[in-house]
Amino acid sequence: MIQVDRGLEPASLPAIREEERDRVRPLFAATGFNREQLGKRYTEVKRELCVRQHYKCCYCEKVCEDVGNDLEHYRPASLYWWLSWTWSNLLFACQNCNRWGKNDEFPLANLAARLVAEQDPPQREEPLLVDPAAEDPMDSIHFVFEEKSGRWLPRPRGASVRGAETIRVLGLDRQALLENFKRHVDLYVVPDADHLKRLMAAGDEAGARIFWERVVQRRLQRTSYFTALTYDALDHFFPSDVRVRWGLDLPRP
Repeated sequence: MIQVDRGLEPASLPAIREEERDRVRPLFAATGFNREQLGKRYTEVKRELCVRQHYKCCYCEKVCEDVGNDLEHYRPASLYWWLSWTWSNLLFACQNCNRWGKNDEFPLANLAARLVAEQDPPQREEPLLVDPAAEDPMDSIHFVFEEKSGRWLPRPRGASVRGAETIRVLGLDRQALLENFKRHVDLYVVPDADHLKRLMAAGDEAGARIFWERVVQRRLQRTSYFTALTYDALDHFFPSDVRVRWGLDLPRP
């Protein structure tokens, strides 16, 4: 997971938000939250968010089409209906992370501090779910190579509680995703790493630096597949002491 940039709010959204809040407020006051009554007008900005996120799920970084995948509410509509049309609460996500993982779950450090209807966040809320549009998720989550299985496992960085909860809630360690992680590193990162190691073994410092810069530019773009995983894999194959020795810079995506 890397930080995403939504950009400016679409010009159409404020009017949609005002109209829809006015429409559902009396309905929910009478009967409580009803997903069917909520409607789908918030999805009118799904295509725009999908493009701005480079067609990647905001959580697992899997590349997906906008059709058939979800406009995700960071704070779930079932708990925070009034934020359903709020730009800072909307993200593009795959069905696996949103529907079969997170769904309506939104853990807090203190449940008693949860917002009440129509309050603007964050007030006293301390979410335990990382918000990829408001922070750098790589501060909370990193990938660790498991020698026995050859898999790359998402783990809390520095024993981060928020990292652990985010992995749990979204199911970022689900089997199918772990297989995709391994396939990605084996197909794209390992060949680059092997070539760089050959240059190093030959003592070709200039060639090693030039090739490394090409790898970083190609693999760590915001548009690239599984960018955070690639960063941690490169850090694993070429730890900081090696990078210092060879003059290699590893910028965060």
